[in-house]
Amino acid sequence: MMHKYWQRWRNETHELFCVVFLVVRVSAFAEPDSHGNDIEMHQTTGADNTASWQTQDLPNMRLRFKLPHSYKQKQWAVAFGSGPIATFRLGDFNQIDFRVENARNADPENAKVGLQRDYVDYKEWQQLLDGHKWVVQTFQGGGQIIDEKGKRSPYCVHATCAPDEKRLLSIHAVLESPERQQEVLAMLKTIEFY
Repeated sequence: MMHKYWQRWRNETHELFCVVFLVVRVSAFAEPDSHGNDIEMHQTTGADNTASWQTQDLPNMRLRFKLPHSYKQKQWAVAFGSGPIATFRLGDFNQIDFRVENARNADPENAKVGLQRDYVDYKEWQQLLDGHKWVVQTFQGGGQIIDEKGKRSPYCVHATCAPDEKRLLSIHAVLESPERQQEVLAMLKTIEFY
């Protein structure tokens, strides 16, 4: 009888541990004080002075935005499939790609970057820009930068919106510092569709 009781207690304890562990692991991905579906403006720090930035125009996407003067547009000789429509680079480790994809039911929620185990400081929110709902994700991870300073993870921004019901616009930035990440978040606020 004692053996039966011990076995049952051990199984229930194991199940309780699994449930608690799962709740703790899932809650680690939640943003504090997040309301999930709220559309709000995410706060950027230090990079909000966009008045002196250069206006960029992408007529094939009917999109206008501002970037610091130091970013230069990379010209692609060949593009396959849904390759980048436009790429802007600064040095060796800062790149912003703009892509447009055809979609049967364009929903930015379905085009999010999947959460990976190596992502640090992952945040996700919705933002209303120029009348369009954007899903914005920021994190550090998804690769390595190796240079004279050593080895470190890049800072990333992934933002997606549906300019219309049949297309998705995605902006994916891989950057070398949190300051560059804040610049891209400030750049998102300057986006205009025409």
